[in-house]
Amino acid sequence: GLGVALALLVVAPSAWAGAAWAVAAGDVKVTCPLTVGGSFQARTTSLKGTVQSNTVASPSHRARLVVDLRTLDTGIDLRTEHMRANYLEVDKAPGYDQAVISDVDLTGLKADAPEGKARFSATLALHGVSRPVTGQAEVRRDGSGLKVKASFPVQLSSHMIPEPRYLGVGVKDQVTVEVTFTATPEAATTSRSIDRRRVTATST
Repeated sequence: GLGVALALLVVAPSAWAGAAWAVAAGDVKVTCPLTVGGSFQARTTSLKGTVQSNTVASPSHRARLVVDLRTLDTGIDLRTEHMRANYLEVDKAPGYDQAVISDVDLTGLKADAPEGKARFSATLALHGVSRPVTGQAEVRRDGSGLKVKASFPVQLSSHMIPEPRYLGVGVKDQVTVEVTFTATPEAATTSRSIDRRRVTATST
C-alpha cells in the first residue's frame, strides 16, 4: 500500500468523482528493532504523492506515494550515513533513492463516508525489488481534505537489503513503517461535468 497510495481513502465516487488529490504534508517513521533489544527510528517528512479518482460511470482510483530515502534520518549521523549508503544503497542504481507505494486496495470503508479504520494491501518498491505489503489504515476528515495514517511491516531480506549493523549491533529483519499525511483536493477534472451529463442523459 508507503500507498497511497493509501490515499484511496480520500475518494468518494459520488462527491469527488473526477477529482485529483495531492499529499500536502506527510511524515514517515520506520521503527527498527535491534537484535539485542530496544529499537531506533528513521524518519523523514519528504513524502509526496497524488491520488486520482475516475468518473461516476467508471469508479476506479489511481494513487502513488514516493519517499525520498536520501532524507531518512536516524538521529545519529554515522548510523544515518551507513543506512543510506551501505544498506539502502541510494547511489547504487536509478530508483534506489526512493521507496514507492502503489496499487493500494482498501477494505472496510464506505465509499460515500471514507472515515474510520480499514485494512489495505499495496505494492512497495524498495531497493530495486517490488513486494506486496498489507497493514492497517485510519482516515478522518481534516477541513476540506483528509488525514490518513497507515502502518505496515516490511521484511528487509525480501527486498534484498543486507542485515543492517551499527557498532556490532544488528537490526531485526522486520521493521515497521508508519505513514501519516494530509491529502487536499486539487481542481476537479472536466470529466466530472461531462460524466454527470452522460449519467443524466442515460437516466432520462
